[in-house]
Amino acid sequence: MTKLVGKLAALMLISVLVTSVGATPAFADWDKTSYPAIQGTIPIADGQDFAELSNITLVDAMSTAEDAVPDSKAIYGKLSVINGFLVYKVVMMDDNRGHNKVLVDAGTGEQLYVSDVVSKDSYKNKRYSDKKYDKKYNQKMKDYYKDMTPEQIAEKKKQFKEMGDAWKSISLQDRAAMIIHFMQMKMQWDTMSDEDKELKKQEMKEQWKEFLPLSPEEKKQKLEDYVKSLKN
Repeated sequence: MTKLVGKLAALMLISVLVTSVGATPAFADWDKTSYPAIQGTIPIADGQDFAELSNITLVDAMSTAEDAVPDSKAIYGKLSVINGFLVYKVVMMDDNRGHNKVLVDAGTGEQLYVSDVVSKDSYKNKRYSDKKYDKKYNQKMKDYYKDMTPEQIAEKKKQFKEMGDAWKSISLQDRAAMIIHFMQMKMQWDTMSDEDKELKKQEMKEQWKEFLPLSPEEKKQKLEDYVKSLKN
């Protein structure tokens, strides 16, 4: 049971880190981005299983993306099919929380496309123009912070930002290892009952109460220790 909780904690970890680094907008339109007519080297037919067809690793793809956008960090990536070709989609994030995406050929590891940067402010303006989304977002934030004082809210936001900074500060290899682990655990999570999911969520929340107050250096060390545990 403890081992399962530890594994599923990776799900919450990625979720929290995504929020911490301000990556939510990058994922909100993950499959809605319009890409140019790129030409890759591994064609994929409709419905074809492509999970084992890549010639490069996620680390390779993230490294290519960081070379393409040197002022940003690769914070997430996965195999996808674009225009009938197998590619890695890699989400990049800069220090100002601007995000963009890089497509990397899964056959050669070459950069195929780099999107324009979407700034945090431009996404915020878009969100405010969408009243339905804005209402949902505001309610979610109100529920999370409802029992906190202004000082506690400020401290909590600081802690989450530190987590995001810690995530971006660990090595590219460690980020890739945790992303892959997250994908594996997500499949396990998706097979659980709603009751079991709720139970695990409560257990993981207790773990986060201990994790969040740590110093930035301690947060980074915890992430690195977690990745090491995956390799044992």
